[in-house]
Amino acid sequence: MAAPEKRLPSGRAGPSAECVSTSDVLIVGGGPAGCVAGILLAREGIRTTILEKAPPGYHKICGDLLGTRSLQFLEGLNIDWPSKQAEGLLIEGIQVHDEKGLKSVAYLEREPGRDPVGITLRRDLLDGFLQRKAMEAGCELLYGMRFQEFVDREDNAVVCRASTGAEDRLFRTRLVFAADGAWSTTARAAGLFDRDSEVMLLAVRAYYRGIEGLRNTIELYPLSGLQPGYAWVIPLTTDLANVGLGVRADVCSRDRVRLQAELPRFVSEHSGLSKRMKNAKLEAPVQGWPLAAYGSVRRLSGPHVLLLGDAGGFIDPLSGEGVFGAMQSAWIAVDVARDAMRKGVFTEGYLSGYDDRCSRYFDSDFGSAAFLTGLLAHPALGKRIAMWGLKQVEKNCLMDPNYARMIAGFFTGMYPRRRFLKLKWLARTIFT
Repeated sequence: MAAPEKRLPSGRAGPSAECVSTSDVLIVGGGPAGCVAGILLAREGIRTTILEKAPPGYHKICGDLLGTRSLQFLEGLNIDWPSKQAEGLLIEGIQVHDEKGLKSVAYLEREPGRDPVGITLRRDLLDGFLQRKAMEAGCELLYGMRFQEFVDREDNAVVCRASTGAEDRLFRTRLVFAADGAWSTTARAAGLFDRDSEVMLLAVRAYYRGIEGLRNTIELYPLSGLQPGYAWVIPLTTDLANVGLGVRADVCSRDRVRLQAELPRFVSEHSGLSKRMKNAKLEAPVQGWPLAAYGSVRRLSGPHVLLLGDAGGFIDPLSGEGVFGAMQSAWIAVDVARDAMRKGVFTEGYLSGYDDRCSRYFDSDFGSAAFLTGLLAHPALGKRIAMWGLKQVEKNCLMDPNYARMIAGFFTGMYPRRRFLKLKWLARTIFT
């Protein structure tokens, strides 16, 4: 006899049919994951509604950097991305600075006519662009609408409640895509909020104007006392930069570190950066946010529900970039949704194929990155050994431009992370 299927939690009594909006897929969250999923679904004639709790033009806290993988993905969507990419600042390489002010610079090579190493573009501009493209594709996009709960399940569909604060609305749908961030309300309502808090990341950022010596490069500053963790300076213009810190949550908890206080301390005390920022002005207050790094989310699907983007933990554990993982998870989710709709099956067992497909795609790269960051944070390794290894990497970068280029490629995801775990690279790092 088959085991009874798990049911979604139910809220209040089922609604009458005439007060319910109907769609095939309800997407909660209008960021890159939600919008890319909406574009792909709408192009296939699948009725799609996107709920975005923020108003138009809201600026989500982000590092404002799009790497090569993200740019290649956006170009492949056929949404006239080059016109938007031209608004960003071209990034040509990465600088790695040590505590003494020494630095290595890696300029990552690219073929003529191919996507750049990266661009910087404010997150509100990226989200606004993708939201417009989703509506142009045929999605209904409702701003200021917060997901509240699952109300009922009926006829191979679910009914959900959302609210603007002033009024509630009900939505009947066959599938719900939860793309509403690391603390996903939708995942909680579906009983899927199962996080490994130890491998989550915490980050803070601020905008500073007037930093001297900004170039078309990302600046990285490994944090000697907080590993795995680093500070960054990401230029948006010739005199404006996104400056921040990112550290694993378990390290912050263990060392009782408040990153919002740590960032001003870091920029004022670092021997090299403090001199360049002596006349810089803080343009906006320091803001922080959690990042669900890959491996922190244990379940990605349930009956009628898939978790995408930050809600599904598709953050690169090494670089902290989330846009590529968000968009790629949307692509996989749409494939799974298409098959589920064709067969009319939305059970937990059938949709678990999404978990399997995501694992096959992301484990090699994001999984290797998670392993590397886990080594640095492991209590048995100890801070001294972790910092010794990091200093070996820094020393090799200063001595060998080719090594620096490979490390920059590992960090950005341009080169497979598994290469760094091979004996040749480990020996090159340790014995130089």
